[in-house]
Order: sequence, then structure tokens, then C-alpha cells
Amino acid sequence: MPPGQTSDVPRGGNGECTQAEAQRGEIVLVIVGERINTSRKRVNEAVEKREAAYIQEDVKSQLEAGADLIDINAGSRLNSEVDDLAWLIDIVQSTVPEVRLCIDSPNPGSIRSVLHVVERPPMLNSTTAEKDRFEAMSEIIQSTDCDIVALCIDDRGIPGSAEQALNSASRLVSHLEKLGVKRERIYIDPVIQAVSTNTDAALIALEAIEGIRRKLPGANVICGLSNVSFGLPKRH
Repeated sequence: MPPGQTSDVPRGGNGECTQAEAQRGEIVLVIVGERINTSRKRVNEAVEKREAAYIQEDVKSQLEAGADLIDINAGSRLNSEVDDLAWLIDIVQSTVPEVRLCIDSPNPGSIRSVLHVVERPPMLNSTTAEKDRFEAMSEIIQSTDCDIVALCIDDRGIPGSAEQALNSASRLVSHLEKLGVKRERIYIDPVIQAVSTNTDAALIALEAIEGIRRKLPGANVICGLSNVSFGLPKRH
């Protein structure tokens, strides 16, 4: 399985969920492969040298391992992020035209600048409950029908408890719905931290997920499962 995010969404095998399936609580695990990230040394080198073959093989390996979406992140390349994102999007789409993309950037302007080259409605990664970031993403969110990753981070930072994560999630869903985003397009990320720095991290995330599913029915949950093992000696 490629390192990446997973999301539990109420969708059937044909990519959609009937109302009856949703009422039964039928859940399908969706995997977002996150290896196309320039914070990885080899990917950064491939982007710098425009080595399309390396990117193509990496994408294929993620899909073969079970990824349903491919996340693309060039955020570490501050001076050329937009050009690099556009190049990566073109390479991935030309390699596997049917794949859905997750456009990932800490810079809302970068996301806005590349949306016109994305052929299928992507997932946008991400907005947060931080006032400035949410406002910066609002115009983009209102102008698209994209799925939205909503991180449970507010102006206090990463949640230190399940209660804080749930409060952020509730505000995010409320604000997004006011922008016209339906709950089935919202993917709430409780922000899993590494157990190497916080031994309670996994339990906090699990409690937050349980609360989100109970108090915010209809919204999806997404999380970076590989974050849990970050910094551990036998991590692969």
C-alpha cells in the first residue's frame, strides 16, 4: 500500500452511493496515494530534471498497490510551485487519464492557478479552520464542484484533544455548507500526529473520528495514516 491518506466514504462499487446504502451505513475505504510530493528527495530531483518516466512509474506503482486518487504536491518548491504542479498534473493525466487527482498545496493561489489544467474534478487539499486560510480558500471553493479536504486545524494550531478537533470540524462543516458545499463533498481530516512525539496521538484521532461520524453525519473522514509511524526506527 502506498503511503498516503485514507478516507471512509459512503460509496458503492460504481463510485456512487444510493440513499439506501447511505442509510445502512455502508462504508468503502478510499486510498489517496501521496508519493508525488517534492518533499521526497527523489521526486524533487525528477521534477527539477523533468524526468517524466520516474513520475509515471511512481504513479503506476501507487495505483497497482490500490490507490484510488493520486495526490500531487510541489509545495516545497516555493519559487516554481505553480509551473511544477502544472507539469506534474500533465504527466499524471497523460499517463492515466482516468485517475482522479488530489491537488495539494499550502498556497491557495497555487491551487487556483492550476485548476484549469485538471481534466476531472479533483479533490482540493486543503482548507482549515484558520480564519485567514479559510477566507483565502473560500473563493476557490465557491467556484468549483470539487471535493474539499478540511483539516481540523484552527488558529490555536494542531488539535491537542479530540474535543478541539471536533470543534474545528463542526465549524468547518458549518462554514463550508454556507458556501454551498454539500456534506458528501467534505472530507474532514482530524490531523493524526506521530506517536513518536505524542503517545496519545492515535487515540486522540480515533476519538475525534468517532465524534465526527456521530455529530456530523454525511461528512466523510480522511486521514494520513502513515503519520502515525513517522520518526519510528522500523518505519518503511
